Amino acid sequence: MRRFRANAVAAMEIPEHATFTVVLAEGPDGDGERLEFQKAFSFDEQDRRLGMDTYCVCTGKGTAYGGVTSWTLTRDSLEVRLDAGTAEMLGVEGGFTVELPPACLQTLRGGLERVLG
Repeated sequence: MRRFRANAVAAMEIPEHATFTVVLAEGPDGDGERLEFQKAFSFDEQDRRLGMDTYCVCTGKGTAYGGVTSWTLTRDSLEVRLDAGTAEMLGVEGGFTVELPPACLQTLRGGLERVLG
């Protein structure tokens, strides 16, 4: 599991990209280790044909579509488990454990439920 402490957490709609995004970043300005989840507002036939009609997981190493097998949010951490192909694509073993700032739980839970279901 890749571990880092998030000092910045956000969940928001980005209308110009037609997505809802959840970002956890090590640096308060988004620098350092980063884990991001995005889901488009809608999908077209090309998205469906390419298997991109789902959420994506983004890091500094790359982007993968789908692949989250489970996520667990506690008062001080988020654990995200990935299937083997997604983990390999993102260059991690198993997934992520992210230590969280205390004031982000409600925002993070709502955002993850919207993106990952």
